[in-house]
Amino acid sequence: MKLVGPWLSGFTRRTGITMKLLGIPFEHLNLNAYAQKEEVRRYSPMGKVPALVLDSGETLIDSAGIIDMLHEMVGPEKALIPASGPRRLKALQLIGIGLNIYPKLTALYDESLRPPSHQLKSVFEGLAEQAIIGLKQLEAATGDGWYVNNTLGQADIMAVVCYQGASVVIPDLVTAKNFPRLASLTERAMKIDAFASTTPHL
Repeated sequence: MKLVGPWLSGFTRRTGITMKLLGIPFEHLNLNAYAQKEEVRRYSPMGKVPALVLDSGETLIDSAGIIDMLHEMVGPEKALIPASGPRRLKALQLIGIGLNIYPKLTALYDESLRPPSHQLKSVFEGLAEQAIIGLKQLEAATGDGWYVNNTLGQADIMAVVCYQGASVVIPDLVTAKNFPRLASLTERAMKIDAFASTTPHL
């Protein structure tokens, strides 16, 4: 299988971490959807990353769908999310928060690339506020172990991706001092190869 997209994309990184934790071998094609548009479109005609090219030649896009398929491949015993019940609900709640934080970070980054005369302070502040609210929710839910049943799973992956992304995009607001539990969770995760080996190089 081939995973298309840079680790700089949190959704690509989320997928890569998942595959590594599940022990699913893949080739990583570090292609940027903006800078290497035509190369990405060879695998993903819409230019969307992440894209996962299966051994059959078929391609899946969107991290949620890809991860759902990966969990189906390994079965419920190995899946990084509970199959049912209250624990699954908790995981989905936390993942949902993360999936809504990350696009705000992407939009904040894009806004920062505009010439200063074209930047809208109200837009920047609004996006940052939404991201911070979500991060505070994750912070409040973070304990001394992993989120769900103290077992490393999708909620932890998404939280780490969001915290690290936010600490780069809005570094004055997202610090270990302001989010000590998320910082501790991230530090613990980064000792695991699946996280450390997918760290984006800015």
